[in-house]
Amino acid sequence: MLLKISLSFAYALVNRGEISCYQIRGCKRVREDELEAYLERVKHEPVRLPARSKKHF
Repeated sequence: MLLKISLSFAYALVNRGEISCYQIRGCKRVREDELEAYLERVKHEPVRLPARSKKHF
């Protein structure tokens, strides 16, 4: 999964505890389900606007 975020931002998310990770010999690993859960938490649903009337001016 590609998020298009910087490496420093990814580390910041892990350091703030927003995404949990595993550290194996100095390498931090994030499980895919943890990443998907984070994306669901920060997802913004589009706002539905009221239907416009079809009047022409």
